[in-house]
Amino acid sequence: MDYSFPYCPKKGCRYHQEHLTLPYTDFEPWGSYFTITFGTVPRFLCHGCGHTFSTQTFSVDYYAKRKIDYLDLLSRLAETSSLSAIGRAIGASTDSVSNRISRACRQAIAFEARLSRLRLPNEHLAADGFESFCVSQYFPNNIQLLVGRSSQFVYAADYATIRRKGAMTTAQRARREALEQVYKADPKAVQKSFGRIVGESLRVLSDNALPYLDLWTDKHRAYPRAIDSSPCAKVLQEQGRLRHQRVSSRVPRSVDNPLFSVNYLDREIRKDLHEHVRETVCFGRNVNRQMERLALYLFEHNFRRKHRARWKGSSHAIVAGYEAGEIAKELRLIWKRRAMLSFTALDESRKATWRRLRQTPLGKTPDYLPAYAVG
Repeated sequence: MDYSFPYCPKKGCRYHQEHLTLPYTDFEPWGSYFTITFGTVPRFLCHGCGHTFSTQTFSVDYYAKRKIDYLDLLSRLAETSSLSAIGRAIGASTDSVSNRISRACRQAIAFEARLSRLRLPNEHLAADGFESFCVSQYFPNNIQLLVGRSSQFVYAADYATIRRKGAMTTAQRARREALEQVYKADPKAVQKSFGRIVGESLRVLSDNALPYLDLWTDKHRAYPRAIDSSPCAKVLQEQGRLRHQRVSSRVPRSVDNPLFSVNYLDREIRKDLHEHVRETVCFGRNVNRQMERLALYLFEHNFRRKHRARWKGSSHAIVAGYEAGEIAKELRLIWKRRAMLSFTALDESRKATWRRLRQTPLGKTPDYLPAYAVG
């Protein structure tokens, strides 16, 4: 049987390029190995670097010990199922479920990175922070969402751990002080997080579909400071190309509210992701895995769900200016080839999700990331 591969999977090899002018043919058969799940797997030797690889090297299930349906997993996750419930339904451990969610998350991030080069957004944006918690209610978070005002397409999501606020008993305040001796949230976390969101809004503006961009937010004091701290954003604001529009968070959350699209996303996440449901016993224990689940949910929302459930219509991505044909083409291929980080251009937020760079409160060591995830 003749085999063809797009490139050598070894980073550093001269054949490790996704778009070669000539087909990659400088390899030879190098035996095979047998697995219970995938049967006989052929191996090959690359003449360029001397490393071996197999057909499984290019598979989303590389190093996996069993097959799990990714679309079924995605649907269950986005329908308020916890990891334990998913595991019971498909007969897998919660570790296996988390592993497949991580793999699917990287596929989804790469999918969106490829398609973003072809988008032509013709809408203004709204941004706001979605608040939940991870590890403990003493470590609430603020997840900034950048959403298209017309399409409800989510352009970016960024994470910030914040200090617990609100009414507390004396014992709760003492507990917070004790925990802050171990981990204390950055007081400028929201400002820095929104600064990264502003960076993504500038990329939307650079698509040149609009002469200027309105960025709607509430009146959080960190937002203007974040724009002022970004030289590029500040210049564009002075030129009138980036217009920061602010509205009170106390305005009714109706469709007439300029923040309706991001308020709508808040509601959807709150009802669809089990760990964010109010007063649930299910909550995130790890920041990076929580953001992997959110990234996968946003992929489902952006590219697979209809813009309006009761209408026969397009997905949020198509309404936002993505090509329907390109989306359909990529959706057919997304689970067939493993996404490679070296071929994926990512912004700071998505890179932190892919590489698990965020710190979990009270975590003693950095999160483990398999070597194959950074290939």
